[in-house]
Amino acid sequence: MHFESITCVVEAGLAQLTLNQPERGNPIDGTFAREFREVAVHLSNRRDVRAVLLTAKGRFFSVGGDIKAFINDRSALPDIVKAWTADLHSGLSRFQRMNAPVVTAVHGDVAGGSVSLVAFSDIVLAAETAKFTAAFPMIGFNADSGSTLSLSARMGYSRAKKFLLLAETLTAHQAEAAGLVDTVTDANSVLDQAKEIAIRLANGPTQAYGAIKRTMLSARILGLESQMEEEAQALAQISATDDAWEGLTAFAARRKPAFKGQ
Repeated sequence: MHFESITCVVEAGLAQLTLNQPERGNPIDGTFAREFREVAVHLSNRRDVRAVLLTAKGRFFSVGGDIKAFINDRSALPDIVKAWTADLHSGLSRFQRMNAPVVTAVHGDVAGGSVSLVAFSDIVLAAETAKFTAAFPMIGFNADSGSTLSLSARMGYSRAKKFLLLAETLTAHQAEAAGLVDTVTDANSVLDQAKEIAIRLANGPTQAYGAIKRTMLSARILGLESQMEEEAQALAQISATDDAWEGLTAFAARRKPAFKGQ
């Protein structure tokens, strides 16, 4: 697939997405939002994609929303916001519900809606030099990009609200302590470590991963009995897969399972 703002390469079950506008700081704009939705739809329909690795080029991971586009025409702002968020939010939703886990390597600073892009990932690694900024109130905006959901899920409701209201900037280690980041590592090795994890996931039981992701989503809104039924229904479906049988027989035979994503 060919895009202006993203590169997408699929190899051996791993889809590597790279934010590819380094000279602009990899901003969220209309082109990126549309292409992010398109790539999410495409990858979610590919059975050969068993994990996703999200990276970025340049000094920044992403500066967030493209401020220059916002100040061209005040009267057009509401239309711009609705158009961009329609695409971006759709893409985020597809990635949340697809089977393939998403691993993100944050090598540089990230701000605004792009913090949510990171937070929605299943596994987040960050360079120890990276910083995370909740930039929305700095420009008089409220949060979008699913930030109220993704940050609350990772950081907890009160900590996420404080992060947003005070437009905080967190170091990588502070972000790790808050739950926004899973692992902090050396800047020179963050991509390699993230890719190693993504490859491991790409060789795992892909459909089971998808069921875990989706039942974790429903756990945020369903009551106890309803959520346990969601788990039971999902497990019944997964138990019929080839990978589930391979996992069981491999365990019984005391050998390493060879999952195929089926």
